[in-house]
Amino acid sequence: MAKKSFYEVGSYTGDLQEGTDFFVRRQMRYLGENANFKPFLNTPIKELEQQLKESKAAEKKIFTEVQAAAKAWDAHGAQTLLLTKAIEYLKTPVVEHTGNEWKQRKDGSWEISNLVYKMTFSIIKFRDEWKLSWELQYTAPGLAQVKYHSYYDRGPKKRIVYEGAKKYKTLAGAQKYIQSKFDQYAEYFESISPPIPIEAKALFCVNGQLLQGYSVLRTPLAREEVTVSDLLDCLDEADMEVSPPPEQAVPSGGEVQPETPVQAPPELAAGPPPSERKQKPPPAKPAPAAKKKGPLKKRPALVR
Repeated sequence: MAKKSFYEVGSYTGDLQEGTDFFVRRQMRYLGENANFKPFLNTPIKELEQQLKESKAAEKKIFTEVQAAAKAWDAHGAQTLLLTKAIEYLKTPVVEHTGNEWKQRKDGSWEISNLVYKMTFSIIKFRDEWKLSWELQYTAPGLAQVKYHSYYDRGPKKRIVYEGAKKYKTLAGAQKYIQSKFDQYAEYFESISPPIPIEAKALFCVNGQLLQGYSVLRTPLAREEVTVSDLLDCLDEADMEVSPPPEQAVPSGGEVQPETPVQAPPELAAGPPPSERKQKPPPAKPAPAAKKKGPLKKRPALVR
């Protein structure tokens, strides 16, 4: 029958997660019922204490050697980590989009999208009304790589604008509204990969790096505020001198004649006709800027 030991070592001795975690764990538990103190009964206490001191020193030596050996993992673990993150970055799929063209989806809604933005809308007939829902959002390829999204996450959001269940009496009214919204954001769909706003950069990064094919929109230069004192400092003393007003010639009668006011032409004095005094509304479809070239974008198709 095998002799029972006065100690046992825990079954969990450590773990290795490549590129993340490496540790060794040894835990010992004392089993007093199996201990034997007879070899120490005739040994002086001081000698036993010296043996205890030497045993502890041997433990520390082994621990130091293990620590030194564990440091060899650092370089390999770091390389594993970098390669893992780089492969995840390179394997990020390219966003599927419509190439800045309106296309109808399987559920009947409409979509126009590129590598950065996506706009969708749907118009549904419900009884005697038409219900319109629309949304503008980032395509956000990096967002899919995040495995867990906290409720308290303060990072950039995928959705930019959303309106749902807007009611209209006619289909034309709903289409007119969504057309106005597309005209408002039409510049977002003038290129396949428009620049990304700096506040949304994180959505287009994987493992901290901006994905290939994207660029970040540069922020405008801050204008320095010019105060009145700054303007006064630019003036010379000669500029500060006030010239006296010219003396008005006195006619022979001795009285100063008041100046005759300049009369405006009758057509200007009367002002514009009443029909032109009110501000005109903007055109239904804004004209493209002169510097922008390329084919006209397709407008939202009619919902049948």
